[in-house]
Amino acid sequence: MPHEPVIRFHVDPIFQRELSVLPWHLPIAEWGGHGVHLLNIKRGISRHVVIFVRAGRFSFGIKEISESISRKEIDHYEQLLLRGIHTLVPAGFIVREEEPIPVQTPIGVQYERNDIAHTVTVLVDKVLPDSFLYSRNFRPENRRKIWDAIVRLFVQLHSNGIYWGDASLANTLIKFEKRVVPFVGLQTVLIAYLSDAETLEIHPQLSDSMREADVNFFFESMEWINEDLRTSGVMRQEVNAEEDKAYIRERYALLYDVERKKMSFERQTAFSIDKFLGSISNPSYVDLFLKHIEEHKWYISERAEREFTLADATKDWYETVFVPICTLFRTEHILEFFTGKTAAELYIEIMNNKYYLSEQAGRDVGMVTAMRDYAERYGAAEQHEPLLKILTDKMLRILGLKEPYHS
Repeated sequence: MPHEPVIRFHVDPIFQRELSVLPWHLPIAEWGGHGVHLLNIKRGISRHVVIFVRAGRFSFGIKEISESISRKEIDHYEQLLLRGIHTLVPAGFIVREEEPIPVQTPIGVQYERNDIAHTVTVLVDKVLPDSFLYSRNFRPENRRKIWDAIVRLFVQLHSNGIYWGDASLANTLIKFEKRVVPFVGLQTVLIAYLSDAETLEIHPQLSDSMREADVNFFFESMEWINEDLRTSGVMRQEVNAEEDKAYIRERYALLYDVERKKMSFERQTAFSIDKFLGSISNPSYVDLFLKHIEEHKWYISERAEREFTLADATKDWYETVFVPICTLFRTEHILEFFTGKTAAELYIEIMNNKYYLSEQAGRDVGMVTAMRDYAERYGAAEQHEPLLKILTDKMLRILGLKEPYHS
């Protein structure tokens, strides 16, 4: 009499109804002939059988694997999401217990368990495997946007003590998403999602050697993808792999430094730069924000004749200085003169220019001079002189300063 497989569900109750009607008693490679709605979705290279299905309200990615690895992978996805890292949403894992396998031993026939597990994740809409994008004939500047997204994912992982272990293009998805940039509005950004969590290791922190090993493994994966494309006959412009690697290394070192500084900043101020100020790609900007806040702390403490904490001073600086100035940039359409700048970048660069010019002159040159000099270097001063006067006058009022405007 044939053995009837036992099916064990370890899934989130939200997805139980949809997953329970699928034919788990069959290998997933055979589901196409049994009424399952398979999705034709481009995917990266995989060592395992992977399918995509639509079931009721949801679409799922299903990977056939061992139970121990599946259980660990689902836990890894949950850990990543708790840390705010872009990855797949786990639905759970499902195990099919097949008939035990008889094994002849010196003491007689023994039976080994024959369990097949499936990692089930919720399908992310409108994504492409990075290996697919990598095969396109992108111009270098567009390819670098993909590398930037990958680097941000690496930085997220490593700054949270997570060693990828199998960092590769095949284990990454790319998605174009609309994100709200503070004081700018909606912008389309490229986001990299980790799509395979089997090999992750979670530590209190990573050593430099572990971080370097992760990045080097990714470089190897680039070579594998190139070789696969060549052997499969895909026509593609030759790319300078060493140039790409140098770019990735440079961006990684820079953004990892930024992330470390941001985490230190948040510990000191209880304030999230990403949430309230916007993304920053220069580590010195974090130092400058902290410097401005410390000066603001001294100023409001002197005025109130009591000591403010750094956290309270940060909140006051944000509400009374940063928000009004950045709102001014937006309402006066100042960002249109400085293409590619965010309000936060424009704020810090004008303030930084003031520090730089004052240091050169051996005195405080003032906000008007700093603003005019910055505008002249970006070609905005002559064309928009009346508006610059309005802008600097309003900035001075926000900062509580009195300063003559010299034309």
